[in-house]
Amino acid sequence: MSRKDARKHIFNLVFQTEFNLDTDVKESIDTYTEEYEGFKKDESDFISREYRGILANIESIDSYIDKFAVGWSISRLAKTDLAILRIGVYEIIFDEEIPDAVAVNEAVELAKVFSGDKAPAFINAILSKIVKSKDVE
Repeated sequence: MSRKDARKHIFNLVFQTEFNLDTDVKESIDTYTEEYEGFKKDESDFISREYRGILANIESIDSYIDKFAVGWSISRLAKTDLAILRIGVYEIIFDEEIPDAVAVNEAVELAKVFSGDKAPAFINAILSKIVKSKDVE
């Protein structure tokens, strides 16, 4: 499985979390990986690491989204877009293994699959602003 496909699974986990805020991370990952048998160890590790990282840093991630999604509050964003943005922001700010351009591109690709017609451009704009602000720091 490619990391592109793994991100779809991460999206599913992050999206599900929106509807169950008392999620037990380990239980959630275990249940999910049981349902999707056939994950290789490195794939499962990548999914788990990203998901745990997103949840551990969710307040900081949301503050970036809130700051750069001008005119949009977290509560107004579509849940699909919010999940995709959280993955993208996590990869840009917290995951040093993933190049920023890859994080933005992968988020845009997720938006093309899971969200509305305008979402890819919207997500690209927000994540690009975050990358530019990071380069300035």
